[in-house]
Amino acid sequence: MSELEQSAKPIILALIDGQRDLGSLSADERYTLARWVGKTAIIESHSVGAESPVGPDFLRQLKLDIHGDPGRFAVAGSHTGFEGFGHIQVGVIHDLIGGGIAAGNIIMIALPQLVFVCAFPMLTLRFQCRVAAPLQGIWPHDAREWHPMKYTFQPIEMKAAESFRSLAERIELFHSVV
Repeated sequence: MSELEQSAKPIILALIDGQRDLGSLSADERYTLARWVGKTAIIESHSVGAESPVGPDFLRQLKLDIHGDPGRFAVAGSHTGFEGFGHIQVGVIHDLIGGGIAAGNIIMIALPQLVFVCAFPMLTLRFQCRVAAPLQGIWPHDAREWHPMKYTFQPIEMKAAESFRSLAERIELFHSVV
């Protein structure tokens, strides 16, 4: 995983310093950034004592091939005017017949001038990535994989820590039941 940290560092620093824009990242840079955000979000979900942290299969996928496909989750990001660090985790947990649970997670990672939102699906079914401004999709890297959300949101000023909570509502992994 230290190789992943070293690969992601120059990309993240260029984004923080304003030398790069999220839209200018190559497919390889998006892969690297998605793997770093996914790994960081998974570890964070286990370190904060979440009721239902991200499942171990996601981290196992990342560890098996640090240069391959990041896995079945979505990463979006946005530049901000916020100068701090932070994280927020939102879990969606449903009880299943027979006593099990199904859980999905949205984890936000705030860095100076930058925020990443990582969404992990609740179900193993195919999903559609949806996002609303100011977020833009990073992974999956193909823009055709990202769709606008069906809701209208008020604009938010990304300068205060309190505004980050509203970002959890601006990404979704839509599972069709048809």
